[in-house]
Amino acid sequence: VTKPGASPKNKMFMLFGEHARELISPESALHFLQTLCGETSVKPGNVLDNTEFQIVLNGNPNSRKKVEGGDYCLRVNQNGVDLNRNWDEKWDGSSAFGGPDTNPGSAPFSESETQIFRDLVTDYGPSTFLTVHSGTMGMYMPWAYDMEHLATRNNKNMRELLVNLDKQYCQCPYGAAGKEVGYSCPGTCLDYVYDKLNCSYSFAFEIYTGHMYRDDLKSRWEEKMADEKTALLQSNATLAHAGYGDLFRKHPSDFIQVSEEQSENLRHARNAMECFSQFNPVDQMDFQQTVENWSNAYLDMANEIAAKM
Repeated sequence: VTKPGASPKNKMFMLFGEHARELISPESALHFLQTLCGETSVKPGNVLDNTEFQIVLNGNPNSRKKVEGGDYCLRVNQNGVDLNRNWDEKWDGSSAFGGPDTNPGSAPFSESETQIFRDLVTDYGPSTFLTVHSGTMGMYMPWAYDMEHLATRNNKNMRELLVNLDKQYCQCPYGAAGKEVGYSCPGTCLDYVYDKLNCSYSFAFEIYTGHMYRDDLKSRWEEKMADEKTALLQSNATLAHAGYGDLFRKHPSDFIQVSEEQSENLRHARNAMECFSQFNPVDQMDFQQTVENWSNAYLDMANEIAAKM
């Protein structure tokens, strides 16, 4: 998406719908595309003067059809592979990372979907990368594969952006993905694009969880942030701390889900509609509020990054 005659400084690649059950992710993409074209109540302003966009609207279309048919807990592609474990960044083919929901595939880029993603993002050469998920609320930066270290290149600018966006749009956990939730997650697009393509800004957002999960997540997060010591930890994007352990155990990330127990709980301990309501809005008001909120967040993100370039 480009504006004729513009000379944008920021090239933003956005990947939606890697996980089939996260229906709200592609719906958020569609609303954002409509926003850029001036077809929603969200005003795009002059974002296209300084940023151009390449958007993958629905990254897992075959499995999405199954979800639309009622298989609301389905995460993987038609081959049973988690597309967010199939990238060639610290890829690990062992089964130690969880059950079928996190199957990394037979080799890096074994899947047609990730091959297409790789070729698109490589040819585009973005300055900003964002992948969008649901199942909880969170905003992540590299690294996902490493629980011990934060990404160093452009760390300050990425962290400042997350702090600013969190205040207005999420009020949720944010920081380095692996360090934040205490899981090592190899093979993600987040780390690949940042490392292999030298992308300056690389993020993963989790934009929705149901009200029964969200309200508790937010209240517990506010309790953590009210504590001076844990607030200091947050300001440094260093969340691998005992004080956050209970929060992340109760509200695990779906972007970097690795626990076999977590996968089994979703498949067996919940019925289909419980899965649906964790990952997606169930009424029009909630849906509209979600897509409008995040379209505004994507716009602010693009504008803030462009202003720094």
